[in-house]
Amino acid sequence: MARKGEEGKATEAVESRAPHGALKTARVRFAVAVGVLALAAVGYFTATGMGNACAGGWGDLVLLCPLGALTAMVAQHAIIPQAVVSLVLAAAVLLVGGRFFCSWVCPTVVLGKVLPSSRGLKARGDESAGCSEAGCAACARGCGKARGVKLDSRHAILAAAVVSTLIFGFPVFCLVCPVGLTFAGVLLVMRLFAFGEVTWAVLAIPAILAVELALLPRWCQNICPLGALQSLVAVGNRMFVPTVDRESCLKATRGVSCDACVQVCPEGINLHDVAAGATTLADCTKCRDCADVCPAGAISFPLLPKGTPKISTVSASEPDEPGDLREA
Repeated sequence: MARKGEEGKATEAVESRAPHGALKTARVRFAVAVGVLALAAVGYFTATGMGNACAGGWGDLVLLCPLGALTAMVAQHAIIPQAVVSLVLAAAVLLVGGRFFCSWVCPTVVLGKVLPSSRGLKARGDESAGCSEAGCAACARGCGKARGVKLDSRHAILAAAVVSTLIFGFPVFCLVCPVGLTFAGVLLVMRLFAFGEVTWAVLAIPAILAVELALLPRWCQNICPLGALQSLVAVGNRMFVPTVDRESCLKATRGVSCDACVQVCPEGINLHDVAAGATTLADCTKCRDCADVCPAGAISFPLLPKGTPKISTVSASEPDEPGDLREA
């Protein structure tokens, strides 16, 4: 009876904290992304401008977008020192902070608020939200890969972006990249109001963005080659990774059917699968939605996790005894 009472309270805690509610960090991420856009906008009209996410820097130091740097060298059929430096620094940042750019800096974070239908960008988790331990065993490919990167449609588009650059002699994907189009749109709008400049691009760029983000849902999760390129390096990231406290996790210690962290994750990452060695965190964007939504507050992002502990799960129908804990 006592166990049923505890389960009831735990279940109520899960239900009272909806998977897509109480995302405190989302507001901070939105503010940071807006700040980056504002900084770039101010820089367009000042001598202290530092560029934008596509090409930024200070003085003689100019850093390029990793994908732009790669395709620039492919287009030129040559090793470009500036592009090499950009790739090396980007790799270093990814190894330290993972794919944080995608959820903290990328302007699609802002566009997701402006274009309601583009909220489907966070829907990749829907494909695996209901994938439990039993489901993973039944999947043909499983929920992920214990080693390496989960190759998907984004990596195919990454390959297509490189091949098309090789064929046409210029970075073709840059013409439709939401990141570049957003910063270009900000510049054009500012020049429109400041100088009255009217060009076809003022209408074309917003139209292209609307098509990409509103009519092509899940752009970031299924299409973006920049995210795919980052994941190839982020597989080596070991810092600021989401870590589950086994003693606090409702699913691990009480057998509660709680998948709040999986359902809210834009990448559909199941932290229980990670702890069991069934998948990696190469696609984690450090959005912290999982930590915000966890009803038990069991998820954190420590600087350096103390290893990856096994997460045990207990069946709701079995006695809550230490001997009944099973390794996931």
